[in-house]
Amino acid sequence: MVPDWKTKGKRRTLADSFGDAARGILFAVKTERNMRIHLTAAVYVLFFARFLGVSRGEFAALLLAIALVITAEGFNTAIEMLCDYEQKSYNPFIGRTKDIAAGAVLISAVFAAFVGVAVLWRPEALWALAVRIFTSPLWCPVFFIAAVLAIVFVILGPLGIASLFEKKKRD
Repeated sequence: MVPDWKTKGKRRTLADSFGDAARGILFAVKTERNMRIHLTAAVYVLFFARFLGVSRGEFAALLLAIALVITAEGFNTAIEMLCDYEQKSYNPFIGRTKDIAAGAVLISAVFAAFVGVAVLWRPEALWALAVRIFTSPLWCPVFFIAAVLAIVFVILGPLGIASLFEKKKRD
C-alpha cells in the first residue's frame, strides 16, 4: 500500500512507478561517484565487446554481470541513505550494516570483472583493436576525448559539470 502523502488519494499508475524508478536511478547517478564509475565501465565494456566478436551468450553474460553490479550499487546507496536518515550520530551497528552493503557491491564488481576478463580476454583481437584505434587519425583523438569526458563525468558528475557551465555563464 502506497502512503496517502505520496498519492494524495489518487490511484497510482504503472507510469508513476516507472517515473519513481527513473528518478531513483538519476539521483544515484547524480550523487554517487561509484555508480558513475560502474556505468562508465559498463559503457566501455559493451563498446569494446562489439569489436571483439563476442557471441550472444557472452554478451548476455556481460549484461548480467553489469546489471548485478549496478543493482548492488543501487541497493547499497538506498541502504546507506536510510541508515544516514535514521541514525545521525555514529552507531557501530549502522557502520557494520553500511560496510556489509558496500562489501556486496565489491563482491559483485570483482566477479563482474572476472566475467569481463573471461569473455573479453582475446590478446590478438585486443592488440589489433588497439593498433586500429591508436594509428587512426580519426579514432585516436575520439578515443582520448571520450576518455577525458568519462573521467570528468566520473569525478564531477552531471551536477558538477552543470555547475561548471553555470559558473562560466556568470563570468
